[in-house]
Amino acid sequence: MQPGVSVAQLARENNINDNLLFNWRRFYQQGLLAARTDAPVMLPVTLAAESGPGQPHPPSVQSDDAPCCELVLPAGTLRISGKLTPELLQMLIREMQGSSR
Repeated sequence: MQPGVSVAQLARENNINDNLLFNWRRFYQQGLLAARTDAPVMLPVTLAAESGPGQPHPPSVQSDDAPCCELVLPAGTLRISGKLTPELLQMLIREMQGSSR
């Protein structure tokens, strides 16, 4: 922030709740917020169909050491298993980052 800038005014100008910006600022000053890196992070992925109420869960056929990725999302869980190539995981990360914008 520039010297002399009001945190409340800056928050209003950017459509951010004043208290939220004050908290972020305090966390940053305490060293609790790390700088964001743009480097992709490799994640294990597993895809599985969600079982509805009253439906039995499908048996698991993957071994415990098989690579997989599980993303818990508000609308369900995404699991990807099998051959997890760097390209597949990078595409997944790009898609997830794009959906948060």
